[in-house]
Amino acid sequence: MSHTWDETKEKAGRAREHTEHFVRENPMPTILGALGLGIAIGLAIRYASTSEQKTEIEMKSPLANLNWSLLSLPFLWPLFKSAREKYESSTEAMKDGVERLKKIDVDRYAKPIRKRWKAWTR
Repeated sequence: MSHTWDETKEKAGRAREHTEHFVRENPMPTILGALGLGIAIGLAIRYASTSEQKTEIEMKSPLANLNWSLLSLPFLWPLFKSAREKYESSTEAMKDGVERLKKIDVDRYAKPIRKRWKAWTR
């Protein structure tokens, strides 16, 4: 028994080494093969069910025509309110940023660059 186990363990180790070597040498065919195999298994599972199993029983109740989305509105109202407050604060921040940009003296930054450019082009 021990001898058989050692042989099996050795063969499995060699198979693992050969597989690892193949995968490292040929990564693209391995990835594409795994992708193809996954798609094939997924399609086989999807189409394995018969059409009889796919039919669903539809039950009608008196409340079926009621619009249940109205119940979610009270729960969503705080979310809408906080989003509006964030929007208002972001617009104020944008206005402040624009005002600060208007106050920047561009000539102060551009003058040294113009001097260097003139020196290089002469």
